[in-house]
Amino acid sequence: MRHLVPIAAIASCLMIGGANAEDGARAYFLLPAGTNDFELTATYVYTQLNGTIVDSATLTPSYRHTFDLMGDSATLLIGLPVGALSGTIHTPFLDFPASTDPAQGDFFIGGTLGLIGAPALSPMEYAQYQAGLQVSVSTRLFLPTGDYDSSRPLSLGGNRWSLQTNLPISYVLGGSLVNPQLTTLEIMPSVQIFGDNPDSPGSHAVTSQAPLYGLEGHVTHNFNPMIWVSADAYGLLGGETTVGGVAQGDSQQSVSVGGTLGLTFSPSFAVRMSYDQKVYSKAPGSAGSTAMATAAFLF
Repeated sequence: MRHLVPIAAIASCLMIGGANAEDGARAYFLLPAGTNDFELTATYVYTQLNGTIVDSATLTPSYRHTFDLMGDSATLLIGLPVGALSGTIHTPFLDFPASTDPAQGDFFIGGTLGLIGAPALSPMEYAQYQAGLQVSVSTRLFLPTGDYDSSRPLSLGGNRWSLQTNLPISYVLGGSLVNPQLTTLEIMPSVQIFGDNPDSPGSHAVTSQAPLYGLEGHVTHNFNPMIWVSADAYGLLGGETTVGGVAQGDSQQSVSVGGTLGLTFSPSFAVRMSYDQKVYSKAPGSAGSTAMATAAFLF
C-alpha cells in the first residue's frame, strides 16, 4: 500500500485550491451598512504538480450582508461551491486518468470587521465619505461537508476543516469611494490552518498539513464609472503535508501574476473577471493558472 501514499499527498495539496481560493481585487471594498450582496462565481483552476495534472471547475453562490457593529462596518458571509475535477494522476508506477461527477464542495461561513478607516455608513454618508487607509480583519471557516470518497484519488470535498484569516489593507487615492477616477492600492496577508484528514485517498492514513501563508497585492484604477482594471500578484508559502507521520517535502513557495477587469452596469449589478498564471515555484515541473468570473447583485 505504500505506493499509494503519494496519491494522498497530491490530493491534499490540490485541495488547497478549493479552500484557499483567491479573493481578488476589491473583494473587501467598503459598502454601505445594510447592503446585501449575492455573488455567483465561476472558477477554473489548472494545477500541475509532480507530474499530476488536474483541472477544477466550480460554481460558487455566496451571500454577504454588511451591517453596523458598534460603529464599524462588518459583514457575514456564507457560500457553497459545486463543481467537478478531472485530470491525470502520476505515481512512480503508472499514470492514470481520474475524474469526479459534479458534486458539492465544502460549505464555508465567515465574516469581516473594519479596524481602521472602515466605519459603518448610511448610503448618504457613503457618497460623501473621504476614504484613505482602510484595514479590516476577515475569517472564513470551511467545513467538511463536501463530496468525499477515499477510494477515489480526487474529491471536491476535503474531508477536513480549515480556517483562513486575512488582513485586508487598502489605501484609496481619489478621496470619495464613488469617484469615477478612483485608484486603490491593496495588500492582504493571510494564514490558513488545517484539520487532519483521517482517511486519505489511497492510503487511508491520516494526512496533516502545516499552515499555509499567503499574500495578495492589487493596484486598481477606474477608467470611468463603468470600467476598472487591476494588476494582481499572489504568493503562497508553507503548507507541507504529512501522510501517516511521514513528511512529504511538498512545502509550497510560489508566485502568480495576473489582471482583473471590472464592469459596473448599474448600482445593483457588476461583473468582475480575472486571470492569473504561476510564474515561479520551487517545485520542479509545477505550473498553474486560475480564471475567475463573478457576477455580483447588490440589494
